[in-house]
Amino acid sequence: MQASYASRKLPGWLPEYRSEIILAVFIALIFAGGPLLSEYFFTPENLFNLSRQASYLSIVAVGMALVLVVGGIDLSVGAIMQLVGLCSVLLLGSGASAWTALLVALVLGSVLGLVNGILTVYVRMQAFIATLATGGIMTGIVMTYTQGNGVAPRGIDRTFRLIGSGNVAGIPNPAIAMILIVVLFWWVTTQTVYGRNIYAVGANKAAAFNIGIRTRIVECSVYVLSGTLAALAGFLTSARSGTFQPATAATGGTPVEIVIMAVAAVVLGGGNLSGGKGTVVGAFLGALVSAIMLNFFVLLGMGIWFQRFVLAMIIIVVVVSARGSGRS
Repeated sequence: MQASYASRKLPGWLPEYRSEIILAVFIALIFAGGPLLSEYFFTPENLFNLSRQASYLSIVAVGMALVLVVGGIDLSVGAIMQLVGLCSVLLLGSGASAWTALLVALVLGSVLGLVNGILTVYVRMQAFIATLATGGIMTGIVMTYTQGNGVAPRGIDRTFRLIGSGNVAGIPNPAIAMILIVVLFWWVTTQTVYGRNIYAVGANKAAAFNIGIRTRIVECSVYVLSGTLAALAGFLTSARSGTFQPATAATGGTPVEIVIMAVAAVVLGGGNLSGGKGTVVGAFLGALVSAIMLNFFVLLGMGIWFQRFVLAMIIIVVVVSARGSGRS
């Protein structure tokens, strides 16, 4: 999607939302055909779990979308999730309240994102290298402390579990958080000067600087937002069980795979690794497609590695279709 939202005219809106429309249709088809593939797909339990699982990836994908729009990339989001999840559990184990732990988690995520932003924008390291390095450091800290074992302290605030596994009117709390995040950042990117500046920097950094946009601050800020959202996802993930479990390759939840899934979600939604394109709604729909497909694979009893193969093929087909439909 192009940077300028204010200049859109109604007759031209369809091409602008090409990727989002394709994903929305694809999701509708999946839901329409769901009962034919598995009788358990539309059960309340499965839909509850699906919405909760989709929330973690969607929240991370929103932050990744902002970073990709300015032409960067954040390879540390998975590691931030793990480190924040571990710190949250340890803090709660020491007697802190769930809300104190949440505040600390968000602050920690912001600080880690700021470090990424400083290294990338002010130290002028390539984003790929800077975030890969910081992510490696964070993963090393987590694995050194835990030695690959779970952490399950006793006597933690019960509100912590309620935040991660509770619901409001049948909607999981993480899904509610996801909806609020998507709506908030949709508004920020489409209705505020800051949002327009993000797209302007991604489209042409030199031109944005020449018209008075503080490009460095804008670039750095999206890394802060990405780190904060990854921290929120990490907190919610640990709150689901009230414990911290280091992710393994077998579960598809390693920091590397989280990054791959988040980037894939943004690209599925029309994002571009070269910057200037991508939307919050597109990232959300891309994450939802990935979550639904993985849910189907589990219901059909597919092995974890075959799941990754099929999902990768679907990503290629959807992206090629989206690009092809826009060619003149």
